[in-house]
Amino acid sequence: MRVIRNGGDWGSITVHAKGQRVEFDACGTLPKYGEILRVWGLRDGEQPLLIGVAEPDGDGGLRVRRTMSRQYLASLGYWPKLPERYAAGTDVSELWKKQEDPLLKKAMTDSAVTVREENGCTILTCAFSEDRAFPLAFAFCCCTVCDGRAQLVWDRKKGCPVWTAP
Repeated sequence: MRVIRNGGDWGSITVHAKGQRVEFDACGTLPKYGEILRVWGLRDGEQPLLIGVAEPDGDGGLRVRRTMSRQYLASLGYWPKLPERYAAGTDVSELWKKQEDPLLKKAMTDSAVTVREENGCTILTCAFSEDRAFPLAFAFCCCTVCDGRAQLVWDRKKGCPVWTAP
């Protein structure tokens, strides 16, 4: 399976489940001088799974070898369903911010919702009344409502709503 970095190909990873263990073996190209690359497993709706820090390999590239128990992977939401894709990066935030909550993504594409970016947050607003569908219902407890308009502030870095006072 391919490992992606900054939208391009970084290397490859093999994953083998053996008994109660799952073995990960990733290899790829050297980064810029001084960068410390980590390899992550990704699946929509789950926090990224750190496979490990890439270390120099004898052939001039980088490699990560790690074995995890099925029990450990299950505690993180990655067993029996393993990551769907893999990525290399210097920081989890560069991977995490690209993943969006599916309900948030759906709300952002709703024509009744207005979306704007401000100070690292996505702010969604829409009409709020008992006779209309409410596209922000998935996060209603985090919304503020004023004069028939609801507002949801979503922290992009943390991937969650921000509690706001009315």
